[in-house]
Amino acid sequence: MGAVTATGAPAGAWQLTPLELAAGLPLGHDPDLVPLAVTDDGPRAAVEAAVLGALLRPPCVVSFSGGRDSSTVLALAAHVAAREGLAPPVAVTLRFPRLPESDESEWQRQVVDHVGVREWTLLDTTDELDLLGDDARDQIRRHGVLWPPNTHFHQRIAALAAGGSLLTGFAGDEVMSPGSPWDRLAHVQQGQVRPRASDAARRALAASPRAVRRAVLARRPDPTPARPWLRPHAADALRRAKVGAEAELPVRPDDALVDGWWRARYRTVATASLARVGADHDAVVVHPFTEPGVLSALAGAHRVRLPRSRAQALGALVGDLLPAEVLVRRSKAEFGRAFWGPGARDFAHGWDGTGVDSTLVDPDTLHTAWSADRPDGRSFALLQHAWAASARAGGASADDGEQ
Repeated sequence: MGAVTATGAPAGAWQLTPLELAAGLPLGHDPDLVPLAVTDDGPRAAVEAAVLGALLRPPCVVSFSGGRDSSTVLALAAHVAAREGLAPPVAVTLRFPRLPESDESEWQRQVVDHVGVREWTLLDTTDELDLLGDDARDQIRRHGVLWPPNTHFHQRIAALAAGGSLLTGFAGDEVMSPGSPWDRLAHVQQGQVRPRASDAARRALAASPRAVRRAVLARRPDPTPARPWLRPHAADALRRAKVGAEAELPVRPDDALVDGWWRARYRTVATASLARVGADHDAVVVHPFTEPGVLSALAGAHRVRLPRSRAQALGALVGDLLPAEVLVRRSKAEFGRAFWGPGARDFAHGWDGTGVDSTLVDPDTLHTAWSADRPDGRSFALLQHAWAASARAGGASADDGEQ
């Protein structure tokens, strides 16, 4: 983990611990961050302030997929720009003509027409998003393996924001969707749902010391699929880390945002990775749903009334700016095949089992996982890490996708 590439970039996943790299998931919380203060500023004003900061550094580009989060950010950016007399945002969308499951064109057009977007740039892609395509390899050489491993998705978009700013909808799922195991307690306390007999056990567990919570949660089955490439002791360590993180999760919905989510390594690692992509083009990357002021304001609102659905939360935030059918939609595009392209397939096929921590990972099982029609995305960081190791050791042969 301490080696560097020939260009001086860190080798491997510079943000991730060996266990996180093996699992493909940042774990726990950043101990150097302190919880944010809860405010009563109002979520709409807070998000508009975050968007305004990006608009004041033009060109302001919005990474726009047509999903609810990026649509929300685009609508707010267009609204604030018009109100303040600023240059309007530029919507940029990656399209995948060879992947019909990724098509969001009808939703995108509906949002663009409704919001009144003046400039919409469409970028057709073929193999540019390959996990080991030219863009990804160039990024790995400069920075090491970033997380998530599809961070290079934003390389072409960031290039259009050169010298300016890039807005994304990252973390909308996490902060605008009820998802904490303790949310029901807040809904009961706020009078949104009727109490049930089972709530008593949930309330007792919430009030228990964290050690008790950890013991109870450890007895419950893990709802996520196994990672078969992990050695048994690594799988056990991952399970303990996940149980510990869940036991540490704040019970109150306001604390869950300003403490749990704010300090989560999932958030800090992803935003640090995307910041590096932006910096390559002198572009500041802004994720309104992760901004401190926004989290503080959402926490204040959730303390009074926690939304019962993502549609309800988005409706309260931008119901005046987007069509109702956009806010309530549940469908999502699928991009997985765009990442497992010829570069990834060729390297995986010829991989000799080196370049991963074999004390945590079984190379044979990992190779089998990479041979599947649709490999598990949680192994993608390991693929890039293995390629980075081969690039250091093999030079040009690694660049050709072969060992």
